[in-house]
Amino acid sequence: MSYLFQLQSDLTEKREQLARLETSTRKLDSIQDEFIHNRHMVDDPELTPSTWHGTLADSFKNNREDMKEAYNDISISQLNSVRSTLEDKITRLRIEIGMVESSISHEKQRLKNEEKERKSVQ
Repeated sequence: MSYLFQLQSDLTEKREQLARLETSTRKLDSIQDEFIHNRHMVDDPELTPSTWHGTLADSFKNNREDMKEAYNDISISQLNSVRSTLEDKITRLRIEIGMVESSISHEKQRLKNEEKERKSVQ
């Protein structure tokens, strides 16, 4: 029975891991949506030649462009990469869960067959 108990324990643990990964994926999606929604804030306030000009304004605009590139890298490339990693782990866990469920089923059947054999011998 201890093998069956171990399998059931593994199954519970893997299901908990799956739930945490799925929750993390949803949170990541929410964060990415928020990033995308707030992308316009990088350009606020709008700077025009009449509001600000000169060397400092040019330097600020260059920094702002660098910030836009970094913001896009984070909000698209990096978050998509993390999401892809999470999805891969979710897929692997689902496969592992299926294998453990199959093992549990086989072990239960084996135990049932052993019980039948014991009863027929008596």
